[in-house]
Amino acid sequence: MSSVVRPDRDHPTQASRRVARNTTYLALADGANKAMLFVFNMVAARHLGVTKFGVLSFALAFVTMLAVFTDMGLGAVSARDIARDPRSARRLVSNSLAMKLLASLVVILLIGVLVNLLGYPRTTVLVVYICSIFVLESAITSYYCWVFQGFERMELAALTRITQTAVLVVGALLLSRNSARVESYALLYVGAGLLSVLLAGTVASKWLITPRLSFSPKAWWELLRRSSPIGLTVMCTMFYYWNGTTFLSKLGGNEAVGNYSAAFRLAMGLAFGGFAFSGAVFPLLSRLFVADRQRLSQAMELALRYMSLLALPLAAFGSALSPQITSVVFGSGYEGSAAVLRVVAWWASLACLNSLLSNYLMGADKASVVTAQAGISLGVNIVGNVLLIPRWGAVGAAASIVCAEAVGCVCLFAQQLRTPEGVRFPQYAKVLLRLMTALVPAVIVILAVVRWNLPAAVGLAVAVYAVMLVATRGIGRGDFAFLSAVLKRGSD
Repeated sequence: MSSVVRPDRDHPTQASRRVARNTTYLALADGANKAMLFVFNMVAARHLGVTKFGVLSFALAFVTMLAVFTDMGLGAVSARDIARDPRSARRLVSNSLAMKLLASLVVILLIGVLVNLLGYPRTTVLVVYICSIFVLESAITSYYCWVFQGFERMELAALTRITQTAVLVVGALLLSRNSARVESYALLYVGAGLLSVLLAGTVASKWLITPRLSFSPKAWWELLRRSSPIGLTVMCTMFYYWNGTTFLSKLGGNEAVGNYSAAFRLAMGLAFGGFAFSGAVFPLLSRLFVADRQRLSQAMELALRYMSLLALPLAAFGSALSPQITSVVFGSGYEGSAAVLRVVAWWASLACLNSLLSNYLMGADKASVVTAQAGISLGVNIVGNVLLIPRWGAVGAAASIVCAEAVGCVCLFAQQLRTPEGVRFPQYAKVLLRLMTALVPAVIVILAVVRWNLPAAVGLAVAVYAVMLVATRGIGRGDFAFLSAVLKRGSD
């Protein structure tokens, strides 16, 4: 595919402003989204109790794990190709939507068969049936968000996500006034998903592209040929994220699932800034790979440093504050979640780094490398779950996913080193040393102050970390000048 080089849009200043703007959109959207999901999970967890919340969490995890078969890598390929050549959008979207529709119907049938074969209780089966409808809805909505990303219109993805989550929160608050029924929360998910599909389709048709379903075998085969490595990556990743919940449901029971899911979803929410930054950088990295390899190296070095600056405190602070956070969020009955959060906070940090490394390699047309890494991480995770869950329950599942993410991080960074545009390890080691030096005093402050006041501990720790970053030259004048230039208003 030919790339449309756009010097005006890819000038360093313009590109930086656009990445900053899109990062802001995604960060604000994800921040609001995660804040509302935080409220939803808190309300649902408190209202349902740990056992019923475990049933809902299992159903959503089971459905999400199998919904991966609807992805096929089509979203990432569409975003990459649209970023390079917007003229390809109509053909890509029309064929991809048709493929996703057919795949979703097959997956819904598969879910119904499997949940009965596995012998789950009647209530669990019913909740899974309801949640399976969400497969089709999430397949369409998530694909449209990839399309918005390709056009670098992250505010549209933000609007879609926030609307869906707002419906979940309002619905949960209304449901909490009545008797605790898991089925009601499952129906709420389906209703919110339907609204997001309608909104995403309407917004795309009005401002970007009006697609039509296209059933072209030749076009389908070409899309699958190019997207299959990414599809396999997504498949491995989703199984890797959610197979622990399935293992726990059989080996530890619904209470263990509730404790694990509460902590894991909270950790995912805390990582919103890192994921938003990675998503905003992806179109730029994809375009620079074909337009300016030298600037690609510079952009990746800067992105990796900023991502590390965000990710390391996430792990350290989240782990140190896990008892206080889970107590405030979930209340009594979720004491087991504190130990899980102490572990999965490190997963969230590693996942942010892996998200950026994966996007870099996919933008550099090395999706097969990311696929191999995802397969390795999945294998490590499954083995870890088999060995650790029977002994340590939910904490074992948390330890397993952290080990798998760490192995994946090593694999991705090693592959990144092999590319001519990659960041060299000695350079990155210096960055890590400075960040760790800045982080240690901040963690000491948290541990010393948190026994008296949680907000004060967090505020002081962030202030100490910021001061130490300047003192250790983790950030410097160049960064402030860059951010000042990026944040200046100007035409794109």
